[in-house]
Order: sequence, then C-alpha cells, then structure tokens
Amino acid sequence: MKMKIRIITAIGAASLLGAAAVGQAQNYPGALYFNGSVGGALQQDMTVRNAAAGSKVGFDPGVRVDFSGGVHFSPYVSGELETGIIANRLDTFNGVSLSSMGQRGDLTQFPLLANVIFRAPLRYGITPYIGAGAGGVVSTLYLRQPGDRGTDSDINFAYQGMAGVKFALNRNMEVGVGYKFLGSAAHTWFRDDPNLYTRSGQMFSHSILATFTFSF
Repeated sequence: MKMKIRIITAIGAASLLGAAAVGQAQNYPGALYFNGSVGGALQQDMTVRNAAAGSKVGFDPGVRVDFSGGVHFSPYVSGELETGIIANRLDTFNGVSLSSMGQRGDLTQFPLLANVIFRAPLRYGITPYIGAGAGGVVSTLYLRQPGDRGTDSDINFAYQGMAGVKFALNRNMEVGVGYKFLGSAAHTWFRDDPNLYTRSGQMFSHSILATFTFSF
C-alpha cells in the first residue's frame, strides 16, 4: 500500500511540474505564434455631427473575428500584427428604429494594428495578459433609404486595449478568453452624396472573444 501511495504521489507531482512547464515552454524568446479570436461585439452609440445636435445612431450586437501573428520577445513580452473584422447593424437613429423609417445600415470595421502584449505566466499553464495597440481602421458604411443607397469606406487612426487569460493545452497550443476595446477617430462617409453624407464622432467598440493560440 505504501508503495502504491508513493507511486501515485510521484505521478501527481510529475504531472503538476509538467503542467507548470507547459506554460513556460510556449513563451521562450524568439518563438513565433499565430492567434485567432471570435466573439461578440458591442458598438457604442455613434454621434452624427452633420445632423442636429445630440443626434446618435444605435447599433445591434455584432460579431468580431481577429487574426494576429507575432513573436515572443521574452516569456513576459510579445509583439504582434493584427487584422480582422467587426460587423454591426445600425438599429436606431435618436431612439427611433431605422426599419420603421424604411432605412437600413451596416457598419463593418477592419482593424490594422500593431500590438504589444504583457504576459504573466503562472503555474499549471495559466497566463493572464494585458496589451495595447495602435494603427488604423478601415470603416465601411452601407446605408439604404427610400430613393438612395450606397457603400463607402473611410480610414482613420485607431487604438486598442485588451486583457484576458490563456490556458495551455500542450507546449504549442493555448485557448483562452479575452476582452478588447477598440477606439477610432472621427470618420466621414459619402462626401459626394448629400443624401447619405455622414460625419461621425469618435467610435468605440467592446468585444468578448474566445481565443486560440499556436506557438512554433
């Protein structure tokens, strides 16, 4: 019986040490990684500057999909390039449903960002992280109203903050959950169409994402 207990104890200790090592092995300096994320996106109300003072557009909940690739500079710091898509349907204008006015709109954002990630590897392959990024975002607006419709894109400065936690599956793979905040400067769409012309204030998006990371 004592021998069995010793064997079980040894196996348990080895398992714990192995799990702890998993989280460290993925982050060695110079290791490359690819990350994919998918989840929901909430777009804050958008101020419409070319309309009456205080005019705002509200959005339905949408979806965000991200792809990034980077390098671990150390077990604690990584750098990456990120792109993806955030899609939300326009819901209201000053609290009135767009559909009730015979109108429809969709906002699609394509971030192009450089991020720095700060990681805090813990035991058992658990790694909390925070990060920040900056770059640009291409925002495409589709509008349809009686007698007119169109699609236009505008690119402007964007910045991002993020936080989350990852869990190692093995030496090369992690899964996790994270939050991202994306902000961008004001946009202008349909400059040549007086019926659809739209000038926004700053724009802000909040996303909760499931993540998968492969290191090699």
